[in-house]
Amino acid sequence: MQIHHFDRDNRAGNYTFEQLFDTIRAELTKYTDISVFKKPDNFGILQSILWAKKNKGSINHITGDVNYLALGLPTKNTIITVHDLGHYIRSLHGWKKLIYKKLWMDLPFSNACHLTAISEFTKNQLIEFAGVPESKISVIKNPVLPFITHSPPPQNDTPVILQIGSGTNKNLERLIHAVKGLDVKLLLINRLVNSKHVQLLNDFKIKFEARSDLDQKGLNQAYKDSDILFFASEYEGFGMPILEAQAAGRPVITGNVSAMPEASGDGALLVNPFDVDEIRDAITSIVENEKLRNELVLKGKENLKLYQVGPIAKAYLEVYESV
Repeated sequence: MQIHHFDRDNRAGNYTFEQLFDTIRAELTKYTDISVFKKPDNFGILQSILWAKKNKGSINHITGDVNYLALGLPTKNTIITVHDLGHYIRSLHGWKKLIYKKLWMDLPFSNACHLTAISEFTKNQLIEFAGVPESKISVIKNPVLPFITHSPPPQNDTPVILQIGSGTNKNLERLIHAVKGLDVKLLLINRLVNSKHVQLLNDFKIKFEARSDLDQKGLNQAYKDSDILFFASEYEGFGMPILEAQAAGRPVITGNVSAMPEASGDGALLVNPFDVDEIRDAITSIVENEKLRNELVLKGKENLKLYQVGPIAKAYLEVYESV
């Protein structure tokens, strides 16, 4: 098979898709050759579609967030991986939503022979919001990434709560309100572009440290430096930090909505991400209860067995072979 992967353009501070498919490709190349084509940063939509057409292979796999490239590729052998529909569902309105749906969803999805979704949650949203037939979708989950290493809990004088992500869905404001008055420190992998968040942190006298644009080594160090991961977003198509924290040996607090319970399995404390008191109670429970911390870590380790790269790469290979 002449397999061509089409990756999105470079995006500052956003490289999860790239890390995921670099990991999957490293495993896939044990079985087949793959050529990678990264969309040029300066290409508009039409130019990108023509670029994709020029670089088509016998199997074409769009790995995420540049769905419209399918308009330049043959329907019979084009696959699209869909990570989530959050931007369409949560952020867009009016004519922008209509145009986005046409260019990023309706036309590309109808011009692909198969879609893969990274969670059952995303699959169900494809059926509900995009009208994709269930028979056209395979669920292939994300693998835990190999650069996260297990480490013993740090000897912090004050418990450190790790929060990852600058998006509006990441729920930082409710976390800030939840820890008001608690003797904890927030380690924020967050650009803190929202001045209201900075103001609240200062007004509530919350100890915090912000880091951003971390490479793999820096992100691994952030897990080592933390005691707990808070990842109770308002919306997630999957939730890679959940797996990363479980791999690092850290207890996880995550949301009871969207794909987060699916990703975490039994290895997390689930909360209503819209309930500040529930978030606060979860933090207090983990900080004060060593038995609970240890149970969550052990269950997180067990959950990771479902997210090993070998079976995941083979699932993609099966899709290629069926196409």
